[in-house]
Amino acid sequence: MNRRDFFRRAAGALTAALPDLACAVRRQRRDSLWPSNLDADPETFPYDAELFEAAERFVFLGQSEAVLNVIPKQGKNLDIRLYRSPSENSIAGGSVQAYSGLKDSFDIPILVPSLEPEFRYRLEYREIGKGSWRSTPERRVKTPASYLRTGRLEAIFISDDHTFDDADQGTRIVHDPLLCQQRLSGEYVNSILKELAKNPDYYPAPDSDLRKTLNAFMMASTLLAILKYEHPDFIILGGDSTGIGAPYKWEGLGLKSPASGLSEQEVDNYAQLFWLRMRRIFSALTPSIPIYLCQGNHDGESGYDPAKNQARKYRKKYFKQPGLRQGGAAEENYFPLFWGAETVGKGVPLFLVLDNESYNPVSPGKAEDWTIGAGQKDWLKNALRYETDWKFVFFHHVLGGWPRGSNEEEVEYAYGRGPLYVAPDYEGYAADPNLVEQVELTKIMRDGGVSVHFYGHDHIFHVREIPAPCGGTARKMYGVRLGSPKWFGEDYWYKGPLWQKHYGSWGHYQADPQPVSLQTDFWGPSGYTKLTLNKDIVRVNYVRSGNNHPWTNIPPGIGVGATVASHILSF
Repeated sequence: MNRRDFFRRAAGALTAALPDLACAVRRQRRDSLWPSNLDADPETFPYDAELFEAAERFVFLGQSEAVLNVIPKQGKNLDIRLYRSPSENSIAGGSVQAYSGLKDSFDIPILVPSLEPEFRYRLEYREIGKGSWRSTPERRVKTPASYLRTGRLEAIFISDDHTFDDADQGTRIVHDPLLCQQRLSGEYVNSILKELAKNPDYYPAPDSDLRKTLNAFMMASTLLAILKYEHPDFIILGGDSTGIGAPYKWEGLGLKSPASGLSEQEVDNYAQLFWLRMRRIFSALTPSIPIYLCQGNHDGESGYDPAKNQARKYRKKYFKQPGLRQGGAAEENYFPLFWGAETVGKGVPLFLVLDNESYNPVSPGKAEDWTIGAGQKDWLKNALRYETDWKFVFFHHVLGGWPRGSNEEEVEYAYGRGPLYVAPDYEGYAADPNLVEQVELTKIMRDGGVSVHFYGHDHIFHVREIPAPCGGTARKMYGVRLGSPKWFGEDYWYKGPLWQKHYGSWGHYQADPQPVSLQTDFWGPSGYTKLTLNKDIVRVNYVRSGNNHPWTNIPPGIGVGATVASHILSF
């Protein structure tokens, strides 16, 4: 049975080792994705802003089915030629797809031969019927077949970048009008990235406006680290990137506050703005690395978010993901990723991206209120019938958590905090822990052979082996928090009694004069998680992605691109 047929049916129904700090230096990889146009023509890096709103985005929807999304600049009509070669050879001998008069967002369909490990392409473009042709650099994209050839899969997970937190607040008010404009458009990340590329030691001056937008600096550092040191098969974003679901930040970004009353058209405009902002921020990566995402509570699609319809519309327009055709949801908010083969069978890893936000009609007041919805739950059960050695599940946070808000002092709602999975975790937090949907989902995932649940939300990297029911001997399963590339580690969270009960000790927050403990049980920003699947070994590394000393518990001796923590997960 091929995977499309399989999912059509489905849709119808700690070993940890901290590296020696003296050796924690990464070498630049030979297969670096460092873009050639950064040196040759820095004005068009990471995209030609005169004719495009953002860089193109290449994404696989299936094993050999891909789309290349282009977004011409508003008011521009473009001629575009796609030169392509589904091989490791030069694209000079490949084929050409030509399009004329493109405007707005456009998906170019691409079929990639299923056994080719690499796909190469280049775009040529101009305003319709006039001017000379311009060209992007040659792009190289690893295909799912690369895993079949090498037996090695590398994926990067980035969660909770929170660049929308760069909004004006307190004493952090940005006065420079150009920076205010670029902060709203997302272009400030690319400006910082260019500075970092020229000078890796660059850091905004203490008295500068740019120093007030350090989430952008950390995001640029993360992009640079991936370009220099990594060549992943794909990236999954763990949520909380757009800011559509953080309307309390809008006024600080220069928009109208929802409290002043917004028309439907204004909400629509803002949703489009935030999605274009996200495309610009990730433009250094989208042409060469397939990027997928799951919904976070700040991305605007929560069931109780007034902007949910507009947020979804522009996500589907600018960030296409697998849908019904590939065995996912029609709204592309939950879907499967097979990586390596078109047919169902052992050895092909399965990644399931879920949506824990869209099916809650009101903001959950207690752990029992969270749900992924009956339809998505049935879909998950059917999807997990697929027989393979490796199954990985993603959603933004556990469906429950301790019954507090964003901070432990807030008791009005349940925010999904903590690595809580099984009924004993909810003792004292729920009248009947078995009514917390996360307890049911944990059983579904364990019975379905899930190896790891990856999730974000708490801005830390943490690995937990999830206990088997009643101390049984069921196959091991892990929960892995994905960390965050942001600049500030929330030390006031770390000091809460529930946090320490479930996550343990933060060790040494670098701004504190003395270590709280010699033991560090979790790691804060700035970092990303890397999964390496190599034959029978599953390794997860937390990699430092930005120099945010001293606002973290990561020691200053661990440089950008170096591994903070490494876990081989045994099963």
